[in-house]
Amino acid sequence: MIRLQDVIRAPKTDIRVGEWRRGAVPKAEFPIAKASYSLGSSFEWCVIRFDALGQNCRVLVIFNPAKQIYEAILGICADSRMRILCSYEYHAGEPGWHVHASCGDASRVPLGFMRGPWVRRLPRARRTHNRRDFEILDRDAAKRAAFDRYKIETKGSLL
Repeated sequence: MIRLQDVIRAPKTDIRVGEWRRGAVPKAEFPIAKASYSLGSSFEWCVIRFDALGQNCRVLVIFNPAKQIYEAILGICADSRMRILCSYEYHAGEPGWHVHASCGDASRVPLGFMRGPWVRRLPRARRTHNRRDFEILDRDAAKRAAFDRYKIETKGSLL
């Protein structure tokens, strides 16, 4: 059984950081249920790939400083699709930084879906949020936040 916290705590190997791009995220880069993950042209994104616990993992980093939106979505590749385990997020219209996390055994998370009854929002929407300020001002900070959240340690700089 592999859980979200196991993936976060595990040593990461074969870390690769993709280039920043704009617009839709092709299914080949981050395979969720749709042909692509639609984003407007004002959003930038990149994919961080690594192996942990014998699993091929990816983090989709989405960033729009003008709208104060950030997401770092962690998934495990399985059968040409992803099991989404966590999304670390900030949206200006919400009360602060939060996560949408799957609970329990990752193998029970359905393939290709971002949200469902297996996901919990922490803290809950109406609860106090410890971090309220948007601190992601550039691409390097966006990658660093994903590295920190998912404990992706690198030798040298991948920013």
